[in-house]
Amino acid sequence: MELNEILKVVSIFVLLALGVFIIYLIFYLGNLNKLIKSSLIEIMNFSKSIETTLQDVSKDISEVKQKLEVTLSNLDETSVQIKRSFQNIDEKVNSIEEIYRPFTQLSNYVYNKVATPLQNTSRVISGIYKALEVFIGVLSKKGERKNGY
Repeated sequence: MELNEILKVVSIFVLLALGVFIIYLIFYLGNLNKLIKSSLIEIMNFSKSIETTLQDVSKDISEVKQKLEVTLSNLDETSVQIKRSFQNIDEKVNSIEEIYRPFTQLSNYVYNKVATPLQNTSRVISGIYKALEVFIGVLSKKGERKNGY
């Protein structure tokens, strides 16, 4: 066999191997293309899911924000009303104190003027009562001695 024929056989073998390799590469790239398309579809679906979730979260946050603003506004109004109520109560208590202050002063004045003499009178009456008890006790003992008891 001549070199020319060997080269032709080797060339044919290389061409056949190259053809088989190209066919294998085409199938491999086709499968890779399917995998890339499938991954791209999954990524797009995941992206849509994330977008929907973010829209829902944004909507929920907006609703919570609105409700929170209303709640805080109501809380402000309530705290102002409570403050007014306490001021009103404080004013009424002060007013009642002013109304009853003269009565308290009068009561203290009367007590100071009347209590001391009453206490002194009570002491005198108590002393007289005790003296009478002693006197009656002495008389009754003398009467018992005379009667022989």
